[in-house]
Amino acid sequence: MVHALMSVSRIPTRQRIVNTALELFASKGITETTTRQIADFAQVNEVTLFRHFGNKHGLLLAVLQECLQKYLVLAQVGESLMVSDISSQSDLRRFLKYYIQSSLRAIESVPELVRSLVGEAGQYPLESRQALAQGINQVNQTIATAIHDVLINSRLQYSLPPIKLANLLNTCILGYAVITLTSDVQTIWRDRDEFVSTLVDMFVQEVIPISQAKPIIDIPAETVREILQQAKKCGVKDYAIAYLLFGAGITALDVTRLCLTDYQHHANHGILRTKDASGNERSVPINQKILGHRYGSATNNPLSAYLKTRKNDLKNDLKDIKNSNDIEFLFLSSDRQLLSLEEIEQMWERWTQPYRNLDGSPLTIDQARHTWCIEMLSRGIDVDSFSLISGIKPKELQAYQIRLNQKLAIDKAIALDS
Repeated sequence: MVHALMSVSRIPTRQRIVNTALELFASKGITETTTRQIADFAQVNEVTLFRHFGNKHGLLLAVLQECLQKYLVLAQVGESLMVSDISSQSDLRRFLKYYIQSSLRAIESVPELVRSLVGEAGQYPLESRQALAQGINQVNQTIATAIHDVLINSRLQYSLPPIKLANLLNTCILGYAVITLTSDVQTIWRDRDEFVSTLVDMFVQEVIPISQAKPIIDIPAETVREILQQAKKCGVKDYAIAYLLFGAGITALDVTRLCLTDYQHHANHGILRTKDASGNERSVPINQKILGHRYGSATNNPLSAYLKTRKNDLKNDLKDIKNSNDIEFLFLSSDRQLLSLEEIEQMWERWTQPYRNLDGSPLTIDQARHTWCIEMLSRGIDVDSFSLISGIKPKELQAYQIRLNQKLAIDKAIALDS
Protein backbone atom coordinates (compact mmCIF):
# COMPACT_ATOMS: atom_id res chain seq x y z
CA MET A 1 0.00 0.00 0.00
CA VAL A 2 1.33 3.44 -0.88
CA HIS A 3 2.02 5.70 2.05
CA ALA A 4 0.33 8.92 0.99
CA LEU A 5 1.54 10.74 4.07
CA MET A 6 5.21 9.85 3.59
CA SER A 7 7.67 12.54 4.57
CA VAL A 8 8.61 14.45 1.45
CA SER A 9 11.15 16.84 2.89
CA ARG A 10 14.10 14.47 2.93
CA ILE A 11 13.51 12.55 -0.31
CA PRO A 12 14.48 14.21 -3.63
CA THR A 13 11.51 14.73 -5.95
CA ARG A 14 12.72 12.34 -8.64
CA GLN A 15 13.43 9.56 -6.17
CA ARG A 16 10.07 10.10 -4.48
CA ILE A 17 8.29 9.69 -7.80
CA VAL A 18 10.23 6.49 -8.57
CA ASN A 19 9.50 5.04 -5.10
CA THR A 20 5.80 5.84 -5.44
CA ALA A 21 5.60 4.40 -8.95
CA LEU A 22 7.26 1.18 -7.81
CA GLU A 23 4.74 0.77 -4.98
CA LEU A 24 1.77 1.43 -7.25
CA PHE A 25 3.07 -0.72 -10.12
CA ALA A 26 3.73 -3.56 -7.67
CA SER A 27 0.32 -3.33 -5.97
CA LYS A 28 -2.01 -2.42 -8.87
CA GLY A 29 -0.10 -3.33 -12.01
CA ILE A 30 1.34 -1.04 -14.68
CA THR A 31 -1.79 -0.70 -16.83
CA GLU A 32 -4.07 0.14 -13.91
CA THR A 33 -1.70 2.79 -12.59
CA THR A 34 -1.92 6.27 -14.10
CA THR A 35 0.62 9.06 -14.03
CA ARG A 36 -2.02 11.19 -12.27
CA GLN A 37 -2.23 8.66 -9.43
CA ILE A 38 1.54 8.50 -9.12
CA ALA A 39 1.84 12.28 -9.05
CA ASP A 40 -0.90 12.58 -6.43
CA PHE A 41 0.59 9.96 -4.11
CA ALA A 42 4.09 11.43 -4.57
CA GLN A 43 2.65 14.87 -3.79
CA VAL A 44 3.92 16.48 -6.97
CA ASN A 45 2.33 18.06 -10.01
CA GLU A 46 1.85 15.72 -12.97
CA VAL A 47 3.84 18.21 -15.08
CA THR A 48 6.78 17.65 -12.74
CA LEU A 49 6.55 13.91 -13.39
CA PHE A 50 6.64 14.46 -17.16
CA ARG A 51 9.54 16.89 -16.83
CA HIS A 52 11.63 14.24 -15.06
CA PHE A 53 10.64 11.15 -17.09
CA GLY A 54 8.96 12.30 -20.31
CA ASN A 55 6.09 9.81 -20.11
CA LYS A 56 4.87 6.70 -18.32
CA HIS A 57 7.30 4.44 -20.18
CA GLY A 58 10.18 6.68 -19.16
CA LEU A 59 9.08 6.39 -15.55
CA LEU A 60 8.70 2.61 -15.87
CA LEU A 61 12.24 2.44 -17.23
CA ALA A 62 13.53 4.36 -14.20
CA VAL A 63 11.64 1.98 -11.88
CA LEU A 64 13.12 -1.07 -13.61
CA GLN A 65 16.62 0.36 -13.38
CA GLU A 66 16.05 1.01 -9.67
CA CYS A 67 14.91 -2.60 -9.12
CA LEU A 68 17.85 -4.00 -11.07
CA GLN A 69 20.36 -1.86 -9.19
CA LYS A 70 18.95 -2.99 -5.83
CA TYR A 71 19.04 -6.59 -7.03
CA LEU A 72 22.61 -6.11 -8.23
CA VAL A 73 23.68 -4.85 -4.80
CA LEU A 74 21.98 -7.81 -3.12
CA ALA A 75 23.71 -10.20 -5.52
CA GLN A 76 27.11 -8.63 -4.84
CA VAL A 77 26.59 -8.74 -1.08
CA GLY A 78 25.42 -12.34 -1.28
CA GLU A 79 28.36 -13.43 -3.40
CA SER A 80 30.88 -11.69 -1.14
CA LEU A 81 29.45 -13.54 1.85
CA MET A 82 29.41 -16.89 0.09
CA VAL A 83 32.35 -17.08 -2.30
CA SER A 84 35.12 -16.76 0.28
CA ASP A 85 33.81 -19.87 2.08
CA ILE A 86 33.52 -22.03 -1.05
CA SER A 87 36.05 -24.85 -1.28
CA SER A 88 34.21 -27.98 -2.48
CA GLN A 89 31.48 -29.25 -4.76
CA SER A 90 29.03 -29.36 -1.84
CA ASP A 91 29.79 -25.69 -1.21
CA LEU A 92 29.03 -24.97 -4.88
CA ARG A 93 25.66 -26.63 -4.41
CA ARG A 94 25.04 -24.48 -1.32
CA PHE A 95 25.98 -21.29 -3.22
CA LEU A 96 23.67 -22.07 -6.15
CA LYS A 97 20.77 -22.95 -3.85
CA TYR A 98 21.25 -19.71 -1.92
CA TYR A 99 21.35 -17.60 -5.07
CA ILE A 100 18.33 -19.24 -6.74
CA GLN A 101 16.15 -18.99 -3.64
CA SER A 102 17.16 -15.36 -3.01
CA SER A 103 16.44 -14.45 -6.64
CA LEU A 104 13.00 -16.06 -6.58
CA ARG A 105 12.08 -14.28 -3.35
CA ALA A 106 13.14 -10.94 -4.83
CA ILE A 107 11.13 -11.43 -8.03
CA GLU A 108 8.05 -12.78 -6.27
CA SER A 109 8.00 -9.85 -3.84
CA VAL A 110 6.52 -7.69 -6.64
CA PRO A 111 4.03 -10.06 -8.34
CA GLU A 112 1.81 -7.45 -9.98
CA LEU A 113 4.82 -5.67 -11.43
CA VAL A 114 6.10 -8.91 -12.97
CA ARG A 115 2.68 -9.83 -14.37
CA SER A 116 2.34 -6.38 -15.92
CA LEU A 117 5.84 -6.52 -17.39
CA VAL A 118 5.05 -9.82 -19.08
CA GLY A 119 1.62 -8.82 -20.30
CA GLU A 120 2.61 -5.40 -21.63
CA ALA A 121 6.09 -6.15 -22.96
CA GLY A 122 4.98 -5.70 -26.58
CA GLN A 123 3.94 -2.11 -25.89
CA TYR A 124 7.31 -0.90 -24.63
CA PRO A 125 9.45 1.30 -26.90
CA LEU A 126 12.73 -0.14 -28.16
CA GLU A 127 14.86 1.97 -25.81
CA SER A 128 13.01 0.59 -22.78
CA ARG A 129 13.51 -3.01 -23.91
CA GLN A 130 17.20 -2.35 -24.59
CA ALA A 131 17.70 -0.71 -21.21
CA LEU A 132 16.00 -3.62 -19.44
CA ALA A 133 18.19 -6.11 -21.34
CA GLN A 134 21.27 -4.11 -20.41
CA GLY A 135 20.31 -4.15 -16.74
CA ILE A 136 19.82 -7.90 -16.83
CA ASN A 137 23.20 -8.20 -18.53
CA GLN A 138 24.83 -6.36 -15.61
CA VAL A 139 23.26 -8.84 -13.19
CA ASN A 140 24.53 -11.71 -15.34
CA GLN A 141 28.04 -10.24 -15.35
CA THR A 142 28.03 -10.02 -11.55
CA ILE A 143 26.87 -13.60 -11.12
CA ALA A 144 29.36 -14.77 -13.76
CA THR A 145 32.15 -13.30 -11.65
CA ALA A 146 30.85 -15.13 -8.59
CA ILE A 147 30.54 -18.43 -10.48
CA HIS A 148 34.08 -18.01 -11.83
CA ASP A 149 35.45 -17.50 -8.30
CA VAL A 150 33.40 -20.38 -6.91
CA LEU A 151 34.79 -22.77 -9.54
CA ILE A 152 38.34 -21.59 -8.88
CA ASN A 153 38.00 -21.91 -5.10
CA SER A 154 36.37 -25.33 -5.45
CA ARG A 155 38.99 -26.49 -7.96
CA LEU A 156 36.21 -27.34 -10.39
CA GLN A 157 35.85 -26.73 -14.10
CA TYR A 158 32.91 -26.43 -16.48
CA SER A 159 32.70 -26.85 -20.23
CA LEU A 160 30.90 -23.51 -20.65
CA PRO A 161 32.35 -20.10 -19.69
CA PRO A 162 30.95 -18.48 -16.50
CA ILE A 163 28.98 -15.80 -18.38
CA LYS A 164 27.01 -18.43 -20.31
CA LEU A 165 26.34 -20.30 -17.08
CA ALA A 166 25.07 -17.08 -15.49
CA ASN A 167 22.87 -16.32 -18.51
CA LEU A 168 21.38 -19.81 -18.43
CA LEU A 169 20.90 -19.80 -14.67
CA ASN A 170 19.10 -16.45 -14.62
CA THR A 171 16.97 -17.38 -17.62
CA CYS A 172 15.76 -20.50 -15.77
CA ILE A 173 15.06 -18.50 -12.60
CA LEU A 174 13.16 -15.79 -14.45
CA GLY A 175 11.22 -18.35 -16.48
CA TYR A 176 10.11 -20.22 -13.36
CA ALA A 177 9.09 -16.96 -11.65
CA VAL A 178 7.02 -15.88 -14.66
CA ILE A 179 5.27 -19.26 -14.83
CA THR A 180 4.60 -19.13 -11.08
CA LEU A 181 3.03 -15.68 -11.27
CA THR A 182 1.00 -16.21 -14.45
CA SER A 183 -0.17 -19.84 -14.36
CA ASP A 184 -0.52 -22.99 -12.27
CA VAL A 185 3.10 -23.94 -11.66
CA GLN A 186 2.13 -27.17 -9.86
CA THR A 187 1.21 -28.74 -13.19
CA ILE A 188 4.93 -28.55 -14.04
CA TRP A 189 6.72 -28.61 -10.67
CA ARG A 190 5.41 -30.10 -7.44
CA ASP A 191 6.76 -27.14 -5.47
CA ARG A 192 9.58 -24.60 -5.43
CA ASP A 193 11.97 -26.93 -3.59
CA GLU A 194 11.71 -29.47 -6.41
CA PHE A 195 12.51 -26.80 -9.01
CA VAL A 196 15.46 -25.43 -7.02
CA SER A 197 16.91 -28.90 -6.38
CA THR A 198 16.53 -29.89 -10.03
CA LEU A 199 18.19 -26.72 -11.26
CA VAL A 200 21.06 -27.08 -8.80
CA ASP A 201 21.54 -30.74 -9.78
CA MET A 202 21.59 -29.80 -13.46
CA PHE A 203 24.44 -27.35 -12.91
CA VAL A 204 26.45 -29.33 -10.36
CA GLN A 205 26.43 -32.62 -12.25
CA GLU A 206 28.17 -30.96 -15.20
CA VAL A 207 31.18 -29.74 -13.24
CA ILE A 208 34.23 -31.92 -12.87
CA PRO A 209 37.15 -31.65 -10.42
CA ILE A 210 40.42 -30.29 -11.73
CA SER A 211 42.68 -33.28 -11.31
CA GLN A 212 45.78 -31.16 -11.69
CA ALA A 213 46.56 -27.52 -12.12
CA LYS A 214 46.25 -26.24 -15.64
CA PRO A 215 49.65 -25.78 -17.29
CA ILE A 216 50.89 -22.23 -17.52
CA ILE A 217 51.27 -21.47 -21.22
CA ASP A 218 52.62 -18.05 -22.08
CA ILE A 219 52.80 -16.49 -25.53
CA PRO A 220 56.14 -15.79 -27.27
CA ALA A 221 57.22 -12.14 -27.44
CA GLU A 222 57.12 -12.02 -31.25
CA THR A 223 53.56 -13.37 -31.30
CA VAL A 224 52.45 -10.90 -28.61
CA ARG A 225 53.74 -8.03 -30.72
CA GLU A 226 51.87 -9.35 -33.77
CA ILE A 227 48.67 -9.76 -31.74
CA LEU A 228 48.90 -6.17 -30.58
CA GLN A 229 49.39 -5.06 -34.17
CA GLN A 230 46.31 -7.03 -35.22
CA ALA A 231 44.33 -5.35 -32.42
CA LYS A 232 45.58 -1.94 -33.57
CA LYS A 233 44.22 -2.60 -37.05
CA CYS A 234 40.79 -3.34 -35.54
CA GLY A 235 40.51 0.10 -33.93
CA VAL A 236 41.48 2.16 -30.90
CA LYS A 237 39.19 0.28 -28.51
CA ASP A 238 40.57 -3.14 -29.50
CA TYR A 239 44.11 -1.82 -29.24
CA ALA A 240 43.48 -0.34 -25.78
CA ILE A 241 41.97 -3.58 -24.45
CA ALA A 242 44.80 -5.70 -25.87
CA TYR A 243 47.28 -3.25 -24.34
CA LEU A 244 45.69 -3.67 -20.89
CA LEU A 245 45.54 -7.47 -21.16
CA PHE A 246 49.28 -7.71 -21.87
CA GLY A 247 50.46 -4.55 -20.12
CA ALA A 248 48.48 -4.81 -16.87
CA GLY A 249 47.58 -8.50 -16.76
CA ILE A 250 43.92 -7.87 -16.00
CA THR A 251 41.27 -10.44 -16.87
CA ALA A 252 38.43 -10.09 -19.35
CA LEU A 253 36.05 -9.79 -16.39
CA ASP A 254 38.16 -6.91 -15.06
CA VAL A 255 37.84 -5.16 -18.42
CA THR A 256 34.02 -5.29 -18.34
CA ARG A 257 33.95 -3.69 -14.89
CA LEU A 258 36.40 -0.84 -15.50
CA CYS A 259 35.03 2.67 -15.05
CA LEU A 260 36.48 5.93 -16.35
CA THR A 261 37.56 6.82 -12.82
CA ASP A 262 39.48 3.54 -12.41
CA TYR A 263 42.34 4.86 -14.55
CA GLN A 264 44.69 7.29 -12.89
CA HIS A 265 47.79 8.93 -14.28
CA HIS A 266 50.69 9.55 -11.93
CA ALA A 267 53.88 11.29 -13.05
CA ASN A 268 55.41 8.87 -15.57
CA HIS A 269 53.09 5.90 -15.25
CA GLY A 270 49.44 4.88 -15.30
CA ILE A 271 47.54 2.95 -12.62
CA LEU A 272 44.39 0.85 -12.96
CA ARG A 273 42.10 0.17 -10.02
CA THR A 274 40.21 -3.14 -10.13
CA LYS A 275 37.88 -4.92 -7.75
CA ASP A 276 37.30 -8.66 -7.32
CA ALA A 277 34.02 -10.46 -6.58
CA SER A 278 34.47 -9.97 -2.83
CA GLY A 279 34.89 -6.23 -3.23
CA ASN A 280 38.64 -6.21 -2.57
CA GLU A 281 40.38 -3.47 -4.52
CA ARG A 282 43.87 -3.62 -5.97
CA SER A 283 45.93 -1.20 -8.02
CA VAL A 284 47.87 -2.40 -11.05
CA PRO A 285 50.55 -0.42 -12.89
CA ILE A 286 50.29 -0.41 -16.68
CA ASN A 287 53.57 -1.41 -18.27
CA GLN A 288 54.63 0.84 -21.12
CA LYS A 289 57.15 -1.79 -22.16
CA ILE A 290 55.79 -5.24 -23.03
CA LEU A 291 58.28 -8.06 -23.68
CA GLY A 292 61.02 -5.69 -24.77
CA HIS A 293 58.90 -3.43 -27.00
CA ARG A 294 57.76 0.00 -25.86
CA TYR A 295 54.20 1.06 -26.64
CA GLY A 296 54.34 4.83 -26.41
CA SER A 297 54.77 6.72 -23.15
CA ALA A 298 52.79 7.32 -19.99
CA THR A 299 50.83 10.09 -21.69
CA ASN A 300 50.74 8.72 -25.25
CA ASN A 301 49.87 5.03 -25.50
CA PRO A 302 47.02 2.81 -26.79
CA LEU A 303 44.88 3.52 -23.72
CA SER A 304 45.37 7.30 -23.79
CA ALA A 305 44.53 7.31 -27.51
CA TYR A 306 41.30 5.46 -26.80
CA LEU A 307 40.45 7.79 -23.91
CA LYS A 308 40.60 10.78 -26.24
CA THR A 309 37.93 9.24 -28.47
CA ARG A 310 35.99 8.12 -25.39
CA LYS A 311 35.85 11.70 -24.08
CA ASN A 312 34.48 12.90 -27.40
CA ASP A 313 31.86 10.15 -27.36
CA LEU A 314 31.04 10.99 -23.76
CA LYS A 315 29.76 14.42 -24.81
CA ASN A 316 27.25 12.74 -27.10
CA ASP A 317 26.43 10.12 -24.46
CA LEU A 318 25.50 12.82 -21.99
CA LYS A 319 23.13 14.32 -24.54
CA ASP A 320 21.50 11.06 -25.57
CA ILE A 321 21.56 9.00 -22.37
CA LYS A 322 19.68 10.32 -19.38
CA ASN A 323 19.56 8.89 -15.87
CA SER A 324 22.00 6.10 -16.73
CA ASN A 325 25.27 5.09 -15.10
CA ASP A 326 26.47 3.25 -18.19
CA ILE A 327 28.42 6.26 -19.46
CA GLU A 328 30.75 5.81 -16.48
CA PHE A 329 32.11 2.51 -17.80
CA LEU A 330 35.45 2.73 -19.57
CA PHE A 331 34.54 0.37 -22.42
CA LEU A 332 31.16 0.21 -24.16
CA SER A 333 30.02 -1.76 -27.17
CA SER A 334 29.33 -0.14 -30.55
CA ASP A 335 25.68 0.48 -29.58
CA ARG A 336 26.78 2.06 -26.27
CA GLN A 337 25.75 -0.95 -24.21
CA LEU A 338 27.92 -2.41 -21.46
CA LEU A 339 30.75 -4.39 -23.07
CA SER A 340 30.19 -8.11 -22.45
CA LEU A 341 32.59 -11.00 -21.97
CA GLU A 342 31.40 -12.53 -25.24
CA GLU A 343 32.41 -9.37 -27.13
CA ILE A 344 35.89 -9.40 -25.58
CA GLU A 345 36.25 -13.08 -26.47
CA GLN A 346 35.24 -12.23 -30.05
CA MET A 347 37.84 -9.46 -30.12
CA TRP A 348 40.49 -11.90 -28.89
CA GLU A 349 39.56 -14.39 -31.61
CA ARG A 350 39.93 -11.67 -34.27
CA TRP A 351 43.40 -10.72 -33.05
CA THR A 352 44.72 -14.26 -32.52
CA GLN A 353 42.99 -16.21 -35.30
CA PRO A 354 46.22 -16.81 -37.30
CA TYR A 355 48.21 -18.07 -34.28
CA ARG A 356 48.34 -21.38 -32.43
CA ASN A 357 50.07 -22.95 -29.46
CA LEU A 358 52.73 -25.57 -30.07
CA ASP A 359 50.15 -28.34 -29.67
CA GLY A 360 47.95 -26.76 -32.34
CA SER A 361 45.33 -25.45 -29.92
CA PRO A 362 44.05 -21.85 -30.30
CA LEU A 363 45.39 -19.15 -28.02
CA THR A 364 43.11 -18.42 -25.06
CA ILE A 365 42.58 -15.03 -23.47
CA ASP A 366 43.93 -16.17 -20.09
CA GLN A 367 47.31 -16.72 -21.77
CA ALA A 368 47.71 -12.95 -21.92
CA ARG A 369 47.64 -12.88 -18.11
CA HIS A 370 50.02 -15.84 -17.94
CA THR A 371 52.42 -13.98 -20.21
CA TRP A 372 52.22 -10.83 -18.09
CA CYS A 373 52.82 -12.77 -14.86
CA ILE A 374 55.92 -14.50 -16.19
CA GLU A 375 57.29 -11.25 -17.59
CA MET A 376 56.83 -9.44 -14.27
CA LEU A 377 58.54 -12.24 -12.36
CA SER A 378 61.37 -12.28 -14.89
CA ARG A 379 61.96 -8.58 -14.22
CA GLY A 380 62.73 -9.43 -10.60
CA ILE A 381 59.64 -8.37 -8.66
CA ASP A 382 59.34 -10.26 -5.38
CA VAL A 383 56.47 -12.68 -4.89
CA ASP A 384 54.76 -10.79 -2.06
CA SER A 385 54.69 -7.51 -4.00
CA PHE A 386 53.50 -9.23 -7.15
CA SER A 387 50.76 -11.00 -5.22
CA LEU A 388 49.39 -7.61 -4.15
CA ILE A 389 49.18 -6.14 -7.64
CA SER A 390 48.09 -9.35 -9.44
CA GLY A 391 45.59 -10.61 -6.87
CA ILE A 392 47.16 -14.08 -7.16
CA LYS A 393 48.00 -15.89 -3.94
CA PRO A 394 51.75 -16.51 -3.35
CA LYS A 395 51.19 -20.28 -3.38
CA GLU A 396 49.52 -20.08 -6.79
CA LEU A 397 52.43 -18.03 -8.14
CA GLN A 398 54.70 -21.06 -7.74
CA ALA A 399 53.37 -22.43 -11.04
CA TYR A 400 54.40 -19.23 -12.81
CA GLN A 401 57.84 -19.33 -11.20
CA ILE A 402 58.28 -22.93 -12.38
CA ARG A 403 57.38 -21.92 -15.93
CA LEU A 404 59.81 -18.99 -15.75
CA ASN A 405 62.59 -21.30 -14.53
CA GLN A 406 61.89 -23.64 -17.45
CA LYS A 407 62.23 -20.77 -19.93
CA LEU A 408 65.45 -19.58 -18.30
CA ALA A 409 66.87 -23.12 -18.37
CA ILE A 410 66.11 -23.44 -22.09
CA ASP A 411 67.77 -20.06 -22.78
CA LYS A 412 70.87 -21.16 -20.90
CA ALA A 413 71.03 -24.45 -22.84
CA ILE A 414 70.72 -22.61 -26.14
CA ALA A 415 73.44 -20.17 -25.07
CA LEU A 416 75.81 -23.11 -24.44
CA ASP A 417 75.30 -24.32 -28.00
CA SER A 418 76.26 -20.93 -29.41
